[in-house]
Amino acid sequence: MSAKKVLLDQFDLHNLLYNNVIADISDEESNKCVADSMNGVKWLAGHLLWAQHNLANIARVKLDLPWRDHFHTKQGGSPEDFNAPKSELPTLQQVKDKWNEFAPLIKTGLENLPDEALNTVIEVKHPIAPFDNTLAGLWAFINHHQAYTIGQIGILRRGLGKEAMKYS
Repeated sequence: MSAKKVLLDQFDLHNLLYNNVIADISDEESNKCVADSMNGVKWLAGHLLWAQHNLANIARVKLDLPWRDHFHTKQGGSPEDFNAPKSELPTLQQVKDKWNEFAPLIKTGLENLPDEALNTVIEVKHPIAPFDNTLAGLWAFINHHQAYTIGQIGILRRGLGKEAMKYS
């Protein structure tokens, strides 16, 4: 199995789990913080959407990412994020709808990415750059980030009294 196939399979799994982990969480619940230092479900779901923009860049797909001003981080934000016009905080459903609008576009772009492009050395800073500063390494890191953040939402689901996330 090729590295690209593994990365694409993870992309598909994250799309399934993203929708499953936020299922049955109301917008009101998504704004709650379980502890003062923790993010709520909506911020995490929006941050995952923001991170999908990085996969869109790898896939060479141009997307208009709304709500840039709400969901980036200090460490990973771009000048476009920091200078984005102020927007109204979306509902959890709006974030989910945008995710599901973007996912097939990103997937097509990633599928069409030539295998040899994955070996391209990149100059983008990311936590695993000292180990693998290739496009494939960045994609693998983004996949890890998506899984980690979906797991955080899974814990918050339980804190909100919801059933555990389903895998099917």
